[in-house]
Amino acid sequence: MKKIVVLATGWHFSSHFYEKMSKQVIPEGYQVDYFCVAHRTPSDYNTIQEKEYVRNYEAKNFLEELDKTLYEYPITIKQIESLGWNFMLEENTIGDMEIFNQWSEKYNYKEYDIICITHDDNFILSDKIFLDLVNTNTKLYKPLKETRINRDQFKIELIDNKDDWYFLDNGYSEDIPKAFTPRGSFSFYKKELIDLLPDNKFNMSEDGGLGIVSRKGQTNSVGYDGIKAWNTHAGTFRDFLYEGMGELGLVEKTRWFSNTKRISKYCIEGERGFINNNNAGENYINNLKKQLINLGWI
Repeated sequence: MKKIVVLATGWHFSSHFYEKMSKQVIPEGYQVDYFCVAHRTPSDYNTIQEKEYVRNYEAKNFLEELDKTLYEYPITIKQIESLGWNFMLEENTIGDMEIFNQWSEKYNYKEYDIICITHDDNFILSDKIFLDLVNTNTKLYKPLKETRINRDQFKIELIDNKDDWYFLDNGYSEDIPKAFTPRGSFSFYKKELIDLLPDNKFNMSEDGGLGIVSRKGQTNSVGYDGIKAWNTHAGTFRDFLYEGMGELGLVEKTRWFSNTKRISKYCIEGERGFINNNNAGENYINNLKKQLINLGWI
């Protein structure tokens, strides 16, 4: 029996997210375990207050409609657990891959073949994420390392899923200057990649000159600028993908579900809690509309 573990950062507590992820079709021969590694509780005053107005406003566009669906009701710990999630409350230190570090203090990652790390403000579009993740008929995008220009841009090609990847991210856009830098919002990591990390942990100590931001004991959201230093860790992991296996070896083993940043037919990545709250430019909106039209959502 092969095993997949899903680690969700418990912060925004989208009822839609926890429901849809728990209802994924499980591939034959696989087991999926779900963990919500929370940095505040869903019943916290700030958790409720930050999303309550979304439930009450009249949506003016399709982005706001998506947000209303994300936060249809204020989900509770009991409801999250009833959906099959294990709930863990940890210190609010750093986001993204830090939840793996916290989880792995109590659980052995080596028991799992694939680790999914995801934010809980993602809009899940499909119940076949895990099926397609392991299906050899699935098409994935691969970077061509010989096409590298500047530091972070590669041409990509669509190839069969040969199950030879170590890191699979949601979406990639060739024209973005920091194209290869992972967002860490909805990503999959093979056990073999974790084996290569120093101490089998993600390096979350870099601060990019902005200073480490620890928010222990704080439960209010502070927006983009308040935790801007946390973005540095995506760059740290990117550099590891360049250097961790020599000669861009982990670039060779990187894949994406789609050729549009933040968007695939499986997931729309939230931005600080909302689909409507994005700073991704006009192409993002157009790409999102196309994806939703293709899926029959709009």
